[in-house]
Amino acid sequence: MKTNRVVSREHAAVMALESRIELERQITDDKAKKIQPLEIGPDWSFDRFRNRSPWRRETFNFLGCFEGKTVLDLGCGYFPTPIYLALAGAKEVWACDVSPNAIAYVRQQAERHGVSDRVHAVVCPAEQMPLEDEMFDLVHGEAVLHHLDLDRAGAEIARVMKPGARAAFKDPLGQNLLLEFARDYLPYRGKNAAKGTDRPLRFPDAETFGRHFSYCRYRGFGLTSMAAVAIYGRHESWLSQALHRVDGAVLRGAPFLHYLCRFIVTLVEK
Repeated sequence: MKTNRVVSREHAAVMALESRIELERQITDDKAKKIQPLEIGPDWSFDRFRNRSPWRRETFNFLGCFEGKTVLDLGCGYFPTPIYLALAGAKEVWACDVSPNAIAYVRQQAERHGVSDRVHAVVCPAEQMPLEDEMFDLVHGEAVLHHLDLDRAGAEIARVMKPGARAAFKDPLGQNLLLEFARDYLPYRGKNAAKGTDRPLRFPDAETFGRHFSYCRYRGFGLTSMAAVAIYGRHESWLSQALHRVDGAVLRGAPFLHYLCRFIVTLVEK
């Protein structure tokens, strides 16, 4: 059966760091030609961005105010987050990724939106960051932990965080075996053409990562709202918004169903 995996999960789990970096660089660099310039309308606000989905709300509510803070956006890819964090008042935003094309995109968009003096983009892996100790007040990452050597990355992320600093990450959750089969083998709108070192997190993975911090909690998001992906792809829609509300009620009443969710949000404090 055809899969979009470039390497098997088993091989990805044992790849040397240099090989993993090179594979992810190639896959992420290849996406550059499909990425459009970031458009920010006159009605944009960080609150609207934060409240588009429950996992984003959980992430940014934990991180708190960005005003005057030094922030690391880890595994930034082509996401607009570094620009948004600067527009939200961050003193400095450092965006890191293994892809030179992704970093070039962040620099271009920072210049385009007038925040290049506060957005610094660096090509590097999370496990080996050329950054000073205790540098950051806040760390954000979207779809990054599930690519990493979690023990090694956890130690490195903790190193660059100030005492009391907070970090929040959102990743695919890999507890649901049917969902994992769909991710690897079934076609759906918005599916990545190629996957390299992706290994969706399980709850024990979050615990391994969390051992490097004084505080760690995690939970699943996206249960019934997965149905909206089959129709509308990864973009938020009226259906996904309605199903987010259903998820909230179902997961409050039956918390064991977090294991079946689509995403995991991991929150830590140094």
